[in-house]
Amino acid sequence: MKKLLFLCICGLSSWMANAQKNTGYSLIRIMPDKGKADSIKNVLKEMDPHPFEALSFRTVRYRLMKPAALQKHKRYPLVLVLHGSGAVGTDNISQLGLLAKLWAQPRVRRSYPAFVVAPQFPERSSNYVMDSSRHTLVSVPGPNINTVLALVDSLKKVLPVDGRRIYVIGFSMGASGVFNSIGQRPDLFAAGVAISGIPDFDHLPALEATPLWVVHGNADTENPYRTDSMLIRTLQGRQLRAWEIDQLPHEIFSDLYTTDILPEWLFSHSRWFTWQSSMQQ
Repeated sequence: MKKLLFLCICGLSSWMANAQKNTGYSLIRIMPDKGKADSIKNVLKEMDPHPFEALSFRTVRYRLMKPAALQKHKRYPLVLVLHGSGAVGTDNISQLGLLAKLWAQPRVRRSYPAFVVAPQFPERSSNYVMDSSRHTLVSVPGPNINTVLALVDSLKKVLPVDGRRIYVIGFSMGASGVFNSIGQRPDLFAAGVAISGIPDFDHLPALEATPLWVVHGNADTENPYRTDSMLIRTLQGRQLRAWEIDQLPHEIFSDLYTTDILPEWLFSHSRWFTWQSSMQQ
């Protein structure tokens, strides 16, 4: 009995240690190798977009990358990548930034096969308004957010998508769209990553219930870190992972595209059940 109790305590301690590594707030002061980061960034920027098929859905054009080798009877994760305001348009190419192209790297594509969906918004996907009670900017979804969520629903019907492993990631306006999307459809996403966005305070229960990784530089003057810091203090659930990057301006923290840390974290999460099945119970 004592031995069993000891093993249980050790197991619980190990689980708590792992949970602390993957959740909670961290201040990141060690900056990555800039030369290495710039080299990989340039490779991604120059990468041929041919793995991403050009398609359209209603008012939104999008790119879709499928797993390199689809296996029969197997279902795959789907990653929705939301772009920043600089890619607003209709050329169906500008939205393929670092967060989309990182999935097309041969190593990542082999180790983390997924359907990667990169829509391009013809207008802002998320708008910012002043919250008079909080004295800070907050985000509200644009009309095309619901169009993109309907796109995901449609792809689930025609592609072998694992409905338990649908993820959403984004930078800047796209990060705001991550908050908005989870708020609009709390039934849909297994996890989300929001980088340097403006949060949505109207759907706190949904954000608290969804594994969420917030990454933001405290030297960001375009979307000030203060807004995300308020969200971090507000959310009390165990699902939140928050990284404040010291001295980082409005850009993507390079570890997110020079290592496998982002796909590894996303793929560690899955929904225990689909919303449809829960409604039938």
